[in-house]
Amino acid sequence: MSDLKEVQNLAEEHIKCLEDDNLDKIARETFFVQRSTNKVSGRDFLELMTVDHLGQISISLEGLCDMLRGKSSHADISPQALSEKINSDHAVAFLEKVLEGIYKNQLRPKLEKIPLEVLKLFSNVYLQDSTQIALNEHLSEEFSGVGGSASKSALKIDLLYEAINHVLKEVTITEGTYADQKNGATVVSHIQERDLIIRDLGYFDLSVLESIEDKKAYYLSRLFKSVNVYLSCESHAEPIDLTSYVRNRIADSGFMDMKVYLGEERVGCRLITYRVPEELINERRRKARRSAQKKGRTLTQEYLEWLDYSFYITNVVAEIWSPEIVGTIYRIRWQIELIFKQWKQLFQIDVMQGTRSERIRCLLYGRLIMINIVTQIYALSAWYCSGTLGREVSAVKLIQWLQRKGRICQAIVKDKVSALIEELTNSLPKGLLKQKRHRRTTFGLINEQIGFLESFS
Repeated sequence: MSDLKEVQNLAEEHIKCLEDDNLDKIARETFFVQRSTNKVSGRDFLELMTVDHLGQISISLEGLCDMLRGKSSHADISPQALSEKINSDHAVAFLEKVLEGIYKNQLRPKLEKIPLEVLKLFSNVYLQDSTQIALNEHLSEEFSGVGGSASKSALKIDLLYEAINHVLKEVTITEGTYADQKNGATVVSHIQERDLIIRDLGYFDLSVLESIEDKKAYYLSRLFKSVNVYLSCESHAEPIDLTSYVRNRIADSGFMDMKVYLGEERVGCRLITYRVPEELINERRRKARRSAQKKGRTLTQEYLEWLDYSFYITNVVAEIWSPEIVGTIYRIRWQIELIFKQWKQLFQIDVMQGTRSERIRCLLYGRLIMINIVTQIYALSAWYCSGTLGREVSAVKLIQWLQRKGRICQAIVKDKVSALIEELTNSLPKGLLKQKRHRRTTFGLINEQIGFLESFS
C-alpha cells in the first residue's frame, strides 16, 4: 500500500485545476471576468458557491456579499449586483468549466484495489442511477416535473459511478421528466473490455446489453417483467410463462440458473432466479398493494406471483459467478443509492432555492465541485484503510469530519491539503471506520461469497 506522502501528493494533484492561474484563465475564457477591475474574481466566486455555501445553504445575498468583502477589499458589491452576476450565463459557464476540469482531473492512482475475489476479473465496476430534485414551479418551462402530487418542476441528476475506484465517471443534468433509459445508452461510450455495469430496471434496454457484450464487457441487471423470455433463439420459439415455468422447476435450494433468450432480439444470457423468503414476499406485496391503491389500480394474481421471486440476468458465466452469489453481487448497486442519500443529507444538493435557471445551475455546479473533491479524498481514504488498516472507512463519518471545524474549506482556501490528509490519516482509526457489527456489510458479504438466500438468515 502507498504511504502517507503518496496519498498527500495524489490529493494535491486532484485540485491543481483550482489554482489561481487556472481559475483566472477559465474566468476570462467564459467572460465571467472581462476586465482587470472586476470586483469579483473567479477564485472568490468559486469559493462563494462552494466552500462558503457548505452548511449555509439558505444564506441571503446580503450574507454572501458580506463574505465577499471578507475575502477582498475590492469585492465591495451590492446584493443586486451579485444577483445579476449569479443569474448570468457567464457565471454558469465558469462553474461548469471548473466542474469539467475537476472531473477530468480525477486520479486513478496505482494503489492496490480493495480485494474482492468475485470482482477481480473486471477492470471497472460501474453503477448507474438517477435522483430527482424538486424546483420552484416557475422553472417548469426549462425543468419540467411530472406534476400531480410531485413537483411541476424538477431536475434529474444521472450518475455513472465506478464503485471500486470511487470515481464519478459522468454526471448528466436533465429535466425531471427525462427517461432514465435515454441516459442508459451513454454508458456504452465509457465501457471498455472487461468492465462490468450494474443498473436498475429504469435503464433496461436489450440493445444496450448487446452493445455491452459486443465490447467484451459484462452486465448484471434485474429482469424487466414485460420482456418475453425464450428457451430457444429460433424465430419460431414461443415465449414461456416465466413464473409458472420457474415454480414447477425450481430446486429445493430455492434458486435456479438457466440459459435464456430475451425479446425479439433474442439476446442470450443467464437468468438466475431466487424464491425469496416469505417475510420478503409479504413485504413486497404490501408495498405493491399500497402503491396500486394510490393509483386506483388492482393487482393481478400473475403480478403477485412474480413478487415471489427475484430475477437477475447477466452475461458473466457460472465458472466466474456461481448462481448462489449473483443476487449478493447485485447488492453493490445500493452503493449509488447511499451516495445520493449522502449528497442530500450532507451537501443538501436537493435544496435549490430560486426562480432563475442560471442560479439553480450555479448552485448545482458549486455543490458538485465540492462533492467531487470530497469523493476523491474518500477514495484515497478507502484505499489507505483497506491496505493499511484492513478495514472499511465510513463515508458518512468521513464527510462529517471534513465538514467539521471547516477542515475541507480551510484546506482548499488556504492550500493546506497535505496538512488535511495528515490529520485525516491520524483520525481514520480513531472513529472514521465502519463499526464491526454482527451484520456484514455489502462488501463483506461479497468478499466472503455469501449466497443471496443465505444472506437473509
